[in-house]
Amino acid sequence: MPRKRITQTLLFFFIITLFSSGCTKQPSEPKLIPVTIALQEWLGYGPFYLAQEKGFLKEEGIDLIFVDEQESARSDAFKQGMLDFEGGSIDMLISKTAQGAPVVAVMEIDQSFGADAIVAAENIKKIEDLPGKKVALNRDNVGETFISILFYKKGLSFDSVIIVPRLSEEIAEAFLAGKADACVTWEPQVSEALKRPGAHILASTRDYPGVIIDTLNVRRDLLESNPALVKKVMRAWFKGLKYYKEHPLEASEIISKYYKITPEQYRKQVDGLMWDDYEKQKIQSERKEWLEAFDTVAEVKLANGRISQKPDVSKCFNHKLLEKLYEDSQ
Repeated sequence: MPRKRITQTLLFFFIITLFSSGCTKQPSEPKLIPVTIALQEWLGYGPFYLAQEKGFLKEEGIDLIFVDEQESARSDAFKQGMLDFEGGSIDMLISKTAQGAPVVAVMEIDQSFGADAIVAAENIKKIEDLPGKKVALNRDNVGETFISILFYKKGLSFDSVIIVPRLSEEIAEAFLAGKADACVTWEPQVSEALKRPGAHILASTRDYPGVIIDTLNVRRDLLESNPALVKKVMRAWFKGLKYYKEHPLEASEIISKYYKITPEQYRKQVDGLMWDDYEKQKIQSERKEWLEAFDTVAEVKLANGRISQKPDVSKCFNHKLLEKLYEDSQ
C-alpha cells in the first residue's frame, strides 16, 4: 500500500476514534442527597465539620447542609419537615418531645465532662451561696437544667435565684460586664467568663458527670421511611470522630475556624468532654446511662414546671440503627 494511502487511512481512523470518544458520556459522580442539620455553637459537634471537609459525608452520598436554626424554632421546623437532623442535649430532647416534636435520638454525640460549668464571682464559694444572687443563663436550656439539677440535689429552691436571661452567645458577656454574680454556660464561653478578675468555676460537669449528654436527633418520619439514609449520616460522624482521634493536630486546624478560636484552644477545651466511638456506644451499659440521664432531667424539668408531662422515653430513643450500622454500608 502506498505511503499516502496509509496516512489517509490512519487519519480516517483517528477522526473516527476522536469523534467516538467525544460522543461517549463520561461517568458522572453519584448525586449527593441533601440533608439538613441544626447545630449550636458547641465544641462537641466539631467532628461533623471535619466529616464535611474531609469528604466522609460525600463518601456516604450525603450533602450535609448546616442550618442556623435557633433552638426555640426547631420543634416547628421538625413538625413542618423543614429540618432533618439536629445535635442537641437530652435536656432539649425532653422539652421538644414534651411539646410533640417528632424527633428521635439515634446515637450519642458527646458527654460533657467539665466543658459545662457555673462560673461565679470571687465572693461565691459554694452552690448554697447562689440563692438571692443574679445568675446569667439561657432560659429552658441546658445551662438552666444543669444548675436546676444541682439545686434539686441539694434541696434548694431554684426560685430563689434571680435569673438574668440571655441568649447562649451573650451569657459570658453579661457576666464579664458585672450584670450577674454567676453564669451557667459551656465552652468556649466558660473560658471567656473566667477572664473576669476573681472568677472561678463553682461547679462543672466534671463534678457531676452523666447529666449533660448530646445526641444526634432525627425527624421521626425520615427515620421510619429511610433508615439507610440516617445510618449514612451516623457512619460519617464516626469517620470524622476517628480521624480527629488519630490526627488531632490537623483535625483541630480544620474544626477550630468554625468556632473562631485557635486549634490549640480547641484541643484544650474539648478535654472537657467525652466522645464515645462506635464500639463503646454499642455497649448496653452506655444506653442505660442515656436513659438514666433522661429520667433525671425529666424529673427536674417536671418539678420546675418546664414540662407538663414526662415524655415516653421508649419513643425518644432508637438503638436499632447502632446495632446494625454497617450492614448496608458500601
